[in-house]
Amino acid sequence: MGLTPVFLVACALLILSGIQKLRAPRRAADSLRLVRIPASLLGVRILAIAEVAIGVAAALRPSVLTAGLVALAYAAFFGFLVLLDRRTGAPADCGCFGDVEAPAGRLHLALDAAGCGAAVLAALSPPPGVGWVLARPALEALALTGGIAAAALAAYIAFTAFPAAWGAYQR
Repeated sequence: MGLTPVFLVACALLILSGIQKLRAPRRAADSLRLVRIPASLLGVRILAIAEVAIGVAAALRPSVLTAGLVALAYAAFFGFLVLLDRRTGAPADCGCFGDVEAPAGRLHLALDAAGCGAAVLAALSPPPGVGWVLARPALEALALTGGIAAAALAAYIAFTAFPAAWGAYQR
């Protein structure tokens, strides 16, 4: 069980990110263009569908392949953020969460690295999936589900709201 909650949080963020880019792809397309990657709204939506599919498949049936794809996605996000930082020279919106601003900074890099690390560990030794969580005794399943959801929400806030809040505090 040890890795299951962490891996499921990584999968949940991948799914959430993909859904939000499906709904509002413009920021992601603009960010990709900042690093000279041609991106149409349709192209971003296709990538978003892939994110959702990878996240869902990995959460339902963790395997070497699905966890490896999650790791690859997070590694690609990490690389993109490094490239974005080098090309812009200042924190820029990465477009990861659709129309919700998510500045590409150190915290974003750290969270992407953590997601990648969890997925690499899951690829080396695939944990049980969401079915295992739901098959636990009712109170245990409820606690695990609530904890995973709370951790996913906290990570989402760390990606989106925390950088602006921290910036306002530092001023």
